[in-house]
Amino acid sequence: MQDKKFLKVCGKAVKDGQIVSQAVAVVPYKKGGSAKLPDVAPFNTNVWLSGDDGYNMMWIEFTTEGKLLYFYNDYFDFVDGKIHAERCIRGVDMIFDFELIDRSKNADYAIALKVRKVLPDEKIDESCSKFFGKPCVPERLVDAYPDDGVFFAQIRCEDLKDLDPDCRLPHNGYLYFFLDAEMYPSDQLYMMVDHTEKPPKFVVDDYNDEANIKLTETYVISFEKVDASYAGTKLLGCPSNDVDDDNQRGQLLLQYDPMEFQVPFLETCDGYAFVFFGDDDSFDGVDYVVWGS
Repeated sequence: MQDKKFLKVCGKAVKDGQIVSQAVAVVPYKKGGSAKLPDVAPFNTNVWLSGDDGYNMMWIEFTTEGKLLYFYNDYFDFVDGKIHAERCIRGVDMIFDFELIDRSKNADYAIALKVRKVLPDEKIDESCSKFFGKPCVPERLVDAYPDDGVFFAQIRCEDLKDLDPDCRLPHNGYLYFFLDAEMYPSDQLYMMVDHTEKPPKFVVDDYNDEANIKLTETYVISFEKVDASYAGTKLLGCPSNDVDDDNQRGQLLLQYDPMEFQVPFLETCDGYAFVFFGDDDSFDGVDYVVWGS
């Protein structure tokens, strides 16, 4: 898999000489395609033209000739791979810089997931980043997955923003990992990954009750930026064995090391479970594989 071209977007809103919001995002670039920026200011600014007619600045489109379409039917040409665009919207100066970048498949850094087992009588914020236990989800995910599914992990994306300078992961909302474990202990399982920008509201106490793996103990996650070759449980970086020798998988999303947990899941596996991004670095159709050392 060759390196891909991406668009780095730096946006800020300035009013009376003061920055009121700013954000950075990196999204896939493809001629004739489109990309969605995170639902954070200033990207999520709504511009009303008249009445209910308007547009949202989270969306970027690319023409088949490679021009960038932004604001409202404004087309921009890249000059040396860069574009600078400014507009005044409702008295606020919206300033955006776009830059085409080539990015390798796997990040040259990783984010280690350090875990701590929650004590039996310990009270925690259920919306924290964690493995197993009870998912804390927005309404649309309460009944989104099969009854015999397993809640695997939730990641509060805000916890990642200072550790992920290339914006390979969302920096707002939550990432959820659910495992279809109907065939367990076979390795032929299916991982479902969901990113939502909606805040979690519901704790599902009985989510894992009908699953054939009982992962009811909770492990709170803390994060640490590490080298790409880090050999433990991590986000991003490079796989810690030869699972990707054919170089046809997407970039690494999650590496799970069962030796770091005391749960009945892959406890006899001398290796890892991997989750790779789907097509176009999306969370749809992720590739889940268990691979021994």
